Amino acid sequence: MMLMKKAALALALAVPIILLAGLPVRPAYAHTSTVAGDIKMELGWGTEPPLLGQMNTVVVEVTRVSDGKPVANAFASAKLTVIKGGDSKDLEVLPGEAAGLYVAQIIPTQLGQITASITGTIAGQQVNNSVQIEDVEDTKTLNFPASSNPNQGVPQDFVNQMRTTISDLTGQIDAAKTSAQNATDAAQKAAQDVEAIKAEADRAYLIGMTGIGVGVAGIAIAARSLSRKA
Repeated sequence: MMLMKKAALALALAVPIILLAGLPVRPAYAHTSTVAGDIKMELGWGTEPPLLGQMNTVVVEVTRVSDGKPVANAFASAKLTVIKGGDSKDLEVLPGEAAGLYVAQIIPTQLGQITASITGTIAGQQVNNSVQIEDVEDTKTLNFPASSNPNQGVPQDFVNQMRTTISDLTGQIDAAKTSAQNATDAAQKAAQDVEAIKAEADRAYLIGMTGIGVGVAGIAIAARSLSRKA
């Protein structure tokens, strides 16, 4: 009899565990909810904590307040914008793996807090909601073991982007220097051409004046000859 009671107790304890094991387990994200009418939007990072220079996603779960059901095609007439200081960027929102779940890829390039804003129309409801999502952290918070590399904590993608930007700026500066030198050379050549033209004009003027003087002298000699003959 005691053995049967122990077996029944073990079965009673095992059934809830078996039932729970069959349910889908969702990770506990530090997401923030906001409501517009009958539309509930829960926003946060796909990977937490979000790290500087690392690929991540902004995740949005859209459901109805009245019945908790997911909303399909929520971003057909709405957009998701991320804001940091005076900068903003509209993200491309794609459907997630579950109904009512949407994701947008992003690589955060600054530490600190980012604001996510949803504007437009969702299921006939006008929305204009903004929430602040978890702060972007430096990769060194998760680095192990410690490194003596001076670039430690700076993502390689970010370093490569900076190198590309510096290279582009260097090329633009070199091109500007070349253009300036070409302009200087052209100005000097123009000045030389003007001097040459002026010298030619002076020579022509002198030749012309000499010719006129010779002509006048010839006329005077001819006149004197005529006067003697007379």
